[in-house]
Amino acid sequence: MAKFNSVAEQLKSKEARMVLGVVTTAKSKIFKRWKHIDNSITDSLNEAKDNVKYLATLDKYTEPLYHGEPQQIIEALPGLMNNAKMMLTIARYYSTSERMTILFCKITNQMITKCKKHVMQHGRLWDQPVEPLLENLHAALRLNEAYQEQYRITKEKLATQPKVKQFDFNESDIFGKFDLFCKRIQKLIDMFTTIQQFSSLAQHEIEGMDNLIKSFIQIVEDFKRKPYDQLNYSQNTFDRDFL
Repeated sequence: MAKFNSVAEQLKSKEARMVLGVVTTAKSKIFKRWKHIDNSITDSLNEAKDNVKYLATLDKYTEPLYHGEPQQIIEALPGLMNNAKMMLTIARYYSTSERMTILFCKITNQMITKCKKHVMQHGRLWDQPVEPLLENLHAALRLNEAYQEQYRITKEKLATQPKVKQFDFNESDIFGKFDLFCKRIQKLIDMFTTIQQFSSLAQHEIEGMDNLIKSFIQIVEDFKRKPYDQLNYSQNTFDRDFL
């Protein structure tokens, strides 16, 4: 919007009007082309203003995606979805399926980014106490579940109003990455829960468990030396090592 506003202001200048006046008086062939571009700029500026108006209503609800905790994002979801519904039903330009899908994908990507930061806030996974680490991992699962639940609730509400646009977006595009991320999160929960259980067994010095526990500890130590990011769900090397 700022760029188109700048162009529109420049076109109102004395110099621009003078050039346009000369071209018009001379009945130049370029005038027709110019008029088409000028109209396109006006249309694009109006579209940009309309888009900004509706996107600005999301600011309050997207702010937790950048500066809040997963629970705060969950609390903002009903408002976020309600405003997305409003954009779909009354926005003049932004209410296309393509644009709304892109918007939801951006929301999803930022949720994943925020969950990663939340899990890594105290350093490497291996260096964190297991209990708070597990809680932060579970928070990511809860956010994904709440996100999709609020989406479905909003979709069902719209279905009762058949004359308005519907939430008929490609849900695999919107939620696919978050689902893959949460599959990795679940494996990490399983892994650190198992480590916690074996650590507890080791402290109790149960007869006949020594060799098994030593073997397990060695596997864990080998795992700790792996150079990859455990939260990077696109790297399947972790999945092989996990198995």
